[in-house]
Amino acid sequence: MAEPTTTAATQVEPADRPAPKKGLRGALLRYRVAAYVVGVGLVVLTFVGVPLQVWGHNDSVAEVVGIAHGYLYMVYVVLVFDLARRARWSLKRTAGVVLAGTVPLLGFFVERWVSHRTDVQQ
Repeated sequence: MAEPTTTAATQVEPADRPAPKKGLRGALLRYRVAAYVVGVGLVVLTFVGVPLQVWGHNDSVAEVVGIAHGYLYMVYVVLVFDLARRARWSLKRTAGVVLAGTVPLLGFFVERWVSHRTDVQQ
């Protein structure tokens, strides 16, 4: 019976791999955290705060979460522009990602898509 042969694994040399863009990984991480925080805030505001405000006549959740979401959304927009600049996105793609933070649940899907596309790009 013949012995199984093994071959040495070929490793990609650093010179063969394109250099990652400066700061892209950090910008992506900051964007992902902001996308999740803004997405959760928007879901809570939309599906808890607004119904409580309209049907329960209780403004407290919508008031607190709404203000927090507004400020966090501004941070999200800045982080999207930072990531777009580093990844060299088009204006159309940048605007789409920014607007995804205004639609409940869409931000989670767009975040996943952006993360996957940016990881492939590196």
